[in-house]
Amino acid sequence: MRSSLALATFAIASALAAGSLSAQQLTVRGGFANVNPKSDNGTVAGANASIDSDTAVVLGASFLFDDRWELAFDVGAERFAHEVTLAGLGRVVSLEHRPISLGAHWHFLGAGEAFSPFVGLGYNWTTLSSVRGINALAGAPVAIDDSNGFTATLGADFRINEQWFLRGEARYIDFDSEVTLAGANIGTANVDPWVLSLQAGIRF
Repeated sequence: MRSSLALATFAIASALAAGSLSAQQLTVRGGFANVNPKSDNGTVAGANASIDSDTAVVLGASFLFDDRWELAFDVGAERFAHEVTLAGLGRVVSLEHRPISLGAHWHFLGAGEAFSPFVGLGYNWTTLSSVRGINALAGAPVAIDDSNGFTATLGADFRINEQWFLRGEARYIDFDSEVTLAGANIGTANVDPWVLSLQAGIRF
């Protein structure tokens, strides 16, 4: 996680230096996001796996190079909690994760418009923690790897006044993790969630 944060921080600092960004081009955001994994989450230990959704607080910051291009950094302010269910066994694993995303957004109508839709591409690092077996796997040495992959984003900003705005966003994350039991690989969790968020932001 430290290396991911360091890389993201370095990328933002580099963009700041390269773009000579002024204070008017900085925005910060905060709100809630729901991480909703796709319906088919792969096969683990020979059984079909499914992962539930969760909602948590998220934070973000953006740097606007001009009225169209935006460099956006988003991170979970708190960890998302999920449980993994295996067919025939029920809920067997609980875990927490924190997504960290860095991406570029293109605003179709200009970032300062009253309604500003955008699309974006980026990269995501997801760190997992508190992975443990529960119920049928209680006490079992289960581990799930961290994940990283591309992101695709569709969203829109709604301007309230010259400083404040609301952002609605849907982000797809390429998220696959290897699952091991006592060190032996037992399958891959294909999470690939949609992250739906609503945030309030302020432009400085």
